[in-house]
Amino acid sequence: MPDCPNLAPVREALYTSLAALGLPAEVTEVVGDYPSPSVLVNGVDVMGGVVDGGAACRLDLPTAEHIQSAVQQAMTSESAAVPAGAGLQAVDCCAQPGNAIRVDRPRRAAQLPDGLRQVHRAVLRHFAATGTAPSPTEISSAADAAGLDAAAALRQLSAVDLLAVDDGARLIAAYPFSPVPTPHEVSLGDVDVFAMCAIDALGMPFMLDTDAVITSADPHNGNPIQVTVTEGAATYQPPEAVVVYAASRTTGPSVETCCSTINFFTSTENAQAWISAHPTLTATVLDQDDALTLARDIFEPLLA
Repeated sequence: MPDCPNLAPVREALYTSLAALGLPAEVTEVVGDYPSPSVLVNGVDVMGGVVDGGAACRLDLPTAEHIQSAVQQAMTSESAAVPAGAGLQAVDCCAQPGNAIRVDRPRRAAQLPDGLRQVHRAVLRHFAATGTAPSPTEISSAADAAGLDAAAALRQLSAVDLLAVDDGARLIAAYPFSPVPTPHEVSLGDVDVFAMCAIDALGMPFMLDTDAVITSADPHNGNPIQVTVTEGAATYQPPEAVVVYAASRTTGPSVETCCSTINFFTSTENAQAWISAHPTLTATVLDQDDALTLARDIFEPLLA
C-alpha cells in the first residue's frame, strides 16, 4: 500500500536475503489492495498465507529468514522439476565463467525504484566528475533528495550488485569505478579514476560517452598494457593484447568473485599460462572485439 510504514524494513530484508544467496533475482514491486507489505516468491506468500484482495496492514511482517527460506525452497523445487539435461543451451563465450561479471547489470539497474536509481546514478556521476568516491555527506545528500536513508539505499544497491559496501555501509565498489587504486587506471580527459577490472575499464568510455586511455599491466609478467578508446574504437598496445575473463565462483558479489581476476594480458600465450597457473578459476580468453563488446553491453546503458 502507498505510504506503508513497514515497507522499508521488509524491502531491506528482501535485498539482504538475495545478497546472502548471491542471487540476482528479478524483484517487481506492486502497489494495490494487498496485505502490506507482502513478499511473494513465484506467487506464493513467504509467510505461508493466502494473499487476496483487500488493503490491510499485516502484523506478521516477512523477515529475512522467511524470505531466504522461501527462495531456497523455490529454487530446490524448480531444480527438481527440470529433467536431467533439460534447459541447457549454447551460451556466448563471455558467459562461460558463470556470468560472474553480471551481464544483466543494465536490466537490474533499469528495474530500480526511482529513488534508488537517483542514488546509484549520483554515485557514478561523482566518480566520473572527480575520480574519487563520494563522501558519506555527499551520499546522504543524494539519498535525502530521493527521500531515502543513505545506508539502507547503499545496502539495497549492493544487494543487486550495482555497487558494493562493507559492514559499515561504506563504498568498496561502484562498478565500473573503484574507490581505491587497482591495476587498471583510466584517464577520462582531466579526470583519472581506477576501474574494478579490465572489462569495467573498457566500459567506462561508453558509459560516459567520452574517449579514454586505459593503463594496466599483464599479471603474468608485469609488462605494461595501454588501451586507447577514441570514438568507440579501441587501439591496444601491444597489438596482441587480450583480456582474461575469470571467476572464482558463479554466484556472489562481483567484488568477491571476479573483479581481481578479469585482467588485460599482453598476449594469448601469457593469458593461457596464467590460466594454467590458476586451476581453481573458471576462465576464458576474450579477443579485443569480444572484450569491447561485452564492456559496452554492460556499462553503456547505466547512465543513458
